[in-house]
Amino acid sequence: MTEQAEWSEATMPDQRGISRRSMLAAAGTIAGAGLLGIAAPAAQAAPRAATPWYPSAKFGIFIHWGVYSAPAWGDAKHAAEWYLYAMNVTDPARGLGTREHHLKTYGADFDYDRFIPRFTARRYDPRAWVRLFEQAGARYFVLTSKHHDGFQLFPNPASDRHSVHFGPQRDLVGELFSAARDSHLRRGVYYSLGEFYSPALGTPPRNPYTGAEIPYTGYRPVSDYVTQYEHVHLKTLIDRYDPDVLWADGQGYHEFGGGPIFRPKVWDWRSEEILDYYYRNAANRPVPKSVVANDRFEYAHPDFATVEGDNKTYVLRPDPWEACLNIGKSWGYNENEDPANIKSSARLLQLLVEVVSKNGNMLLNIGPREDGTIADWMSSRLLDMGRWLRINGSAIYDSSPWQRAMDGDVCYTTTRDAFHLIPLRWPGAKLTVPGDVPIDGRARIRLLGGHSGPLAWTRTADGVVVDLPSQRTDDFSEEFPAVLRVSTR
Repeated sequence: MTEQAEWSEATMPDQRGISRRSMLAAAGTIAGAGLLGIAAPAAQAAPRAATPWYPSAKFGIFIHWGVYSAPAWGDAKHAAEWYLYAMNVTDPARGLGTREHHLKTYGADFDYDRFIPRFTARRYDPRAWVRLFEQAGARYFVLTSKHHDGFQLFPNPASDRHSVHFGPQRDLVGELFSAARDSHLRRGVYYSLGEFYSPALGTPPRNPYTGAEIPYTGYRPVSDYVTQYEHVHLKTLIDRYDPDVLWADGQGYHEFGGGPIFRPKVWDWRSEEILDYYYRNAANRPVPKSVVANDRFEYAHPDFATVEGDNKTYVLRPDPWEACLNIGKSWGYNENEDPANIKSSARLLQLLVEVVSKNGNMLLNIGPREDGTIADWMSSRLLDMGRWLRINGSAIYDSSPWQRAMDGDVCYTTTRDAFHLIPLRWPGAKLTVPGDVPIDGRARIRLLGGHSGPLAWTRTADGVVVDLPSQRTDDFSEEFPAVLRVSTR
């Protein structure tokens, strides 16, 4: 992932155009609101979705795993997966922590590519990963097939810089996709279009301390980066693994104190060509399948917009979008992670509820260790989310937004047969919501996970007041969201 603020939201246009594969979403925004005697506004009457599955999925797992998982170190300015670039930064204002750490720990002659043999995947158990993702309540995953350091986790004819030839000597993408084949999970791959340093982009890697040009392990010279390298990689991913999601990154020109990266200033990824190939591959088969691509391919009609990080003010959008965010600061595994940056399970669920109420999906990242194990502080949070979703998932999956996403700390979602009030924290003995919330005389309000019958409610001058139990009955602390289901039955 890209770690700079200006490289995520600020450079990304607000994509609201209709994809050429768009169709009306079948989710029940109107059904849920109409059941309770209220008409949804025209703007929400026909939310657009690129495919039937994606806007209903709501929750996916992002996986950042690669050579950077071996040094596993980030500083206050740079996340761990940016280790290769951060060790080349010479501008103190941009942060020298990684550069100084590398020199002290490994020495000036230890090039980044010497970490490749240390990326072993020796305890990688893709079936265990799939079980964890299922237990977390995820509906899809996206694995980094190539991050900005150019190391590929899959074999291909364009390069030997990959995990079958070096390091683990395993097809890491293929193993995870195979393990997930019989699961309910949709499968996706992340691919960095550009790279930090590449001879083919005019930016060969150099020793950060001497400036001497150094070999790019496994690189095969090409004269046309896009045709002979990038598009070959992407076609290999499409043909070999048949992904449901293509997730691009690393598409822009940038200079963050360690030299220009990703691409020259004037550049064309020719993404329409590769995405036409992707969509045709999905359509031209006996049983066509639904696939999506994000907005970082720099093409005309993305299937969903990407909002990176949780430091944004999320807004209700009419078209599909995705909040990709992290449990901590780094996307790759970071032994130097500041505990203060690690979000609690309750906070992650609050973010999930807010994103879903605003018509988005959450793609929550984990960063496995170099050996393929997942830290307990990551897996425990995923399991907490799954435990909450098993009780409250009917308000999340297959839901649509109401005309407003939230009032204060209370979010709203609709489904075919219900409207949901979701306070982000336990509100106490009473919950008051505005009077225009679709609750009429026929409404019955139940607390999901509760052991009591319908809750008493009254309409007052202040709005609708719902009487709640004296304490939670769903085994979650008061910091976790709660779900009140409003229906006529």
